[in-house]
Amino acid sequence: MVNKWLSKVTIAAGLSLPLLALTAASVFAEVVKISVINNSGKTMTAVYMSPPDKDTWGENELEAPIADREKADFEWDQADYGGSDAGCIFDVRAEYDDGKWTALGAVDLCKETALNFK
Repeated sequence: MVNKWLSKVTIAAGLSLPLLALTAASVFAEVVKISVINNSGKTMTAVYMSPPDKDTWGENELEAPIADREKADFEWDQADYGGSDAGCIFDVRAEYDDGKWTALGAVDLCKETALNFK
C-alpha cells in the first residue's frame, strides 16, 4: 500500500515539474508598462531610454510625436533592455519640436507608472 502511494506521489511530482519551470520563467520575464505624459506646452518628438551606465541614448521610442497634454503608453520585457537593476533603472530623455530637451536621471521604471514631462 505504501509502495502504491509512493508511486503515485512520484508520478505526480514528475508531471508537475514542467509546470514549475513555466511558472518560474514567467516570474522572471516581467513586462514593464509606463506612460509618458507631455505637459511641456510643446510637441514631444522623441523619447530615449538608456541605462545610466551607458553613454548613448539609443533609438527614439516614440512611434509618433506626442502633442501637449497627451500621453503615450509603452511596454517592454525587462530582459530585452538589460539595464541596471534587472532592466528597471533608466535615464529618460524627451525632445521637443523647438529643439529643447528634458532629461530624468536614474528613474526606476519598474516602480513608476507614469513620467510627466513639464
